[in-house]
Amino acid sequence: MTIKAILFDKDGTLLDYHATWTEVNLQAAKVGARGNPALARQLLALADADPDTGMAKAGGLLAAGNSAQIAQAWITHGVAWTLESLGAQIDEIFVDAMHRAIPIPGGAGLIRTLAAQGIIMGVASSDSAAAIRVFLDSVGLAEYFQFIAGYDSGYGHKPDPAALLAFADEIGAAPNEIAMVGDNIQDLQLGRDAGAGMVVGVLSGTGSAVELAPLATVVVPDISHLAQLLSKGVVQNGP
Repeated sequence: MTIKAILFDKDGTLLDYHATWTEVNLQAAKVGARGNPALARQLLALADADPDTGMAKAGGLLAAGNSAQIAQAWITHGVAWTLESLGAQIDEIFVDAMHRAIPIPGGAGLIRTLAAQGIIMGVASSDSAAAIRVFLDSVGLAEYFQFIAGYDSGYGHKPDPAALLAFADEIGAAPNEIAMVGDNIQDLQLGRDAGAGMVVGVLSGTGSAVELAPLATVVVPDISHLAQLLSKGVVQNGP
């Protein structure tokens, strides 16, 4: 199998989801509830997160949804916001959080190794394109990523395969020459539906091995273990 490029999810894949997002989820719910503690708890539960800790459940709104979807769910519940204004507030909170995001240990080294081997890389996230860029800038990895797809970039919402297909088109590769790497079933389904040559599940986010294995070519603890796949020749640069 020849893999020329890798499309990464961001949250739970390039960064530690729980270390980065748990407090941010609590903050977003507090803003959505306009400071009402009881309502904030309801909003967290509605978005598939623990009302006490803010820890998100795999595949839920806060783990795998985007700001517009979260805002719509909360407005349907009856919060006193317009969809546009609440979505913008959530986006602002999420972008700001990326300045303090916790990257996966060993991830930066892996990204540099891949780049040195000629692997082309992109990011497809349910977060905004602006948040992706802030994260990559904040951890010093922006130069290694050629393609960015946020929920607001025009490629639909995960698991829509459009982002991977656009990435393939931009770099002149076939979908089966691209690996998709993510921590949620939405990421892996995106890869499957796009015809990715490899679909890698990582356990550094909200997804479990039981959930990811049926869709994954392989499941690894985190992206730092991609180096082992490289050394075995499972993922290698094309001619």
